[in-house]
Amino acid sequence: MENYTKGKNVEQEWTKETVPIPNLPENFTWMHVKGGSKMCNLLEYALKAFKETGAVLWTGCGPAVVKTVSCAEIMKKRFKGLHQINKICYTKVEEFWTPLQEDLEELVVTRELPTIHILLSNETLDKEEPG
Repeated sequence: MENYTKGKNVEQEWTKETVPIPNLPENFTWMHVKGGSKMCNLLEYALKAFKETGAVLWTGCGPAVVKTVSCAEIMKKRFKGLHQINKICYTKVEEFWTPLQEDLEELVVTRELPTIHILLSNETLDKEEPG
């Protein structure tokens, strides 16, 4: 790999339609947790928004999965009696590597990172849904 420089990363985008949780509430707050996110900032925003919307969807990918679970657990401790659905899946990330020599081709490496989605809601969720 000494003949290549790392280029851009293209990560799969999550939309309301592609999240593996069926029947998402109409109004919810979506918290995308990153590895460098500060938990106090995430929780401060999510707790305020939860009072308005009544539902929060936590999403974390790769190294942020642990932080995502921690945020959801802290939120469950603050608001007793929440309903929860968890889904674990993978996010595709394409890494582009640019050659340093003219006779080499550009490389594209596809990685799949573990991802977690945690839906917390005041309203009763589908009890038949696994997770």
